[in-house]
Amino acid sequence: MMPALFNHVWQSTLFAAAAALLTVAFRRNRAQLRYGLWFVASVKFLVPFAALASIGSLLESKQALVPIVSVMTSPAIRGFNAPFAELSLGAAPLAASARTIDWIAPSLFAVWLCGVVVIAIRRVNEWRRIRAAVRFSTPWDGRTNASAKIQVRTVPTMQEPGVVGLFHPVVFLPAGIDTYLTADQLAAVISHEVCHAHRRDNLTAAVHMLVEAVFWFHPMVWWIGARLIAEREHACDEHVIAVTGEPLAYAEGIVTVCRRYLETPLMSVAGVGGADIKARIESILSNRIGARLTLPKRLVLATAALVSLVVPIAAGAIDAAAGQLPGVTPAGPPIDPETRFEVVSIKPFDASAGASPRISTRPGRYEQAGMPLRLLVGEGLGGVPLGRIVGLPAWIDTERYTILAKAPDGPVPNATALAIMTANLLKDRFKMATHTETREMAVFNLVFARDDKRRGPGLKETSAECRAKIADEARHVGTVQASELNECVKLLMNPGVARFSGVQMAFMTNFLTQSVGRPVIDKTGLTGVYDFSLTWTPEVGGGDPDTPSLFTAVQEQLGLKLESARGPVEVIVVDRFEKPTFD
Repeated sequence: MMPALFNHVWQSTLFAAAAALLTVAFRRNRAQLRYGLWFVASVKFLVPFAALASIGSLLESKQALVPIVSVMTSPAIRGFNAPFAELSLGAAPLAASARTIDWIAPSLFAVWLCGVVVIAIRRVNEWRRIRAAVRFSTPWDGRTNASAKIQVRTVPTMQEPGVVGLFHPVVFLPAGIDTYLTADQLAAVISHEVCHAHRRDNLTAAVHMLVEAVFWFHPMVWWIGARLIAEREHACDEHVIAVTGEPLAYAEGIVTVCRRYLETPLMSVAGVGGADIKARIESILSNRIGARLTLPKRLVLATAALVSLVVPIAAGAIDAAAGQLPGVTPAGPPIDPETRFEVVSIKPFDASAGASPRISTRPGRYEQAGMPLRLLVGEGLGGVPLGRIVGLPAWIDTERYTILAKAPDGPVPNATALAIMTANLLKDRFKMATHTETREMAVFNLVFARDDKRRGPGLKETSAECRAKIADEARHVGTVQASELNECVKLLMNPGVARFSGVQMAFMTNFLTQSVGRPVIDKTGLTGVYDFSLTWTPEVGGGDPDTPSLFTAVQEQLGLKLESARGPVEVIVVDRFEKPTFD
């Protein structure tokens, strides 16, 4: 949670800095444009890139992303984009610093909450002052240039003109303002306030006040707020000059109004006296109106907007693809596709001595005895669900082997490296050759059984300690001791019983695909690491008659269910697969 928050603040800061550079580039253009850039920078603090990245992670096509995966997943790019993604504690200091961690997070939250409460109290007091002023207001009986939709009222307690209201803004004038302003000055001042009302400046100010309340600790948020006030006033100044053509009367009106009040106007009220008065007066007297956008600058803005949307979506798609593309790890360099086991032994499985089928994936070693060979094929093809693998010979379901494989000495290979070594084992010893294509198939969608998405007793999130070890091992090969990883990642599969620890949903859907004989598509949205426990009555081999069927067990024990469906499925077609030679 903390790394994600830090990365969001960092990314929003970079976005705001980019917006600031654009405002410099467009300093000679209309203030309305610069105001829009600052407002987008403000809203970015409420919209994390992760929300857009999650959209990209839903994209199905992965092959088109291969040429840029190695760039987007490089440590340099990731370190710049999300420098706090690696923020975690290793296994060794985790226990020693547990007490420290226990109080740091609550303390930081308490400090943040105190800041939010203080700002909320200030905003409530401002709102109460505004409400008090509204209660004493009366309709303005003088002439105005406001449209019929914009009300103009006078308030004896207000010291300067302003606009009140978010969705139905009302222009408020101090009582007696027509006694110290000439007709031209008053018309210009009212035109300024009507401009604020039409622009809905109070509404955008409220949005930024929410940003300030949540991110009160960030100096750039307050700087953005000051720039928003300055640019909204300049935008209305430009409007008044263009409409009235009386810059001198307008400037005199502003100076006269400012001399009659002492307090700083409320941020939630767009008034005529906001921002740097001296700079505004100089701009007004010079009759300065920003230039309209030229075609090149329009292209620059369009490109910036497109990049700000496409980059996070593409990053999400690449992250989703990177974990499944051979030779690519989510946070490391590409793995050599020629990586192989150092030692491989294949023998016929002897069940006459009472040996039971088993599978073991200890770090650096792979052992399979008497298990369906399809499981090994699924591992070698990058964890593709077995229902998406077609064209295997019939003997693969009847022949049983004992396969022992050992990785070269050195760092313990991660899951991606192990899949590549398994694929090369199949190519070398079983002469496997494949290609991919899309077919319409009957599938099962794995979804939550309950509307509230409550998980069953047999589906639990892996412990925080194990999640940290598994994530660290996935990022940096060989950083976790094999004994520690063995305690976190456990696989037990027997007829009618499955116990998995420290695995992702892809492993579970692969197992269910093998068990139900149809591709199982994960629609749960679960992206973490989990422990599964499942007991059922197998169709072959009997079992406890009191245990449920696999479909019932999935619903009762995992809180999930398998729904029948049809759809286009990308499958791997096996063109060649031969029986191995024995040692």
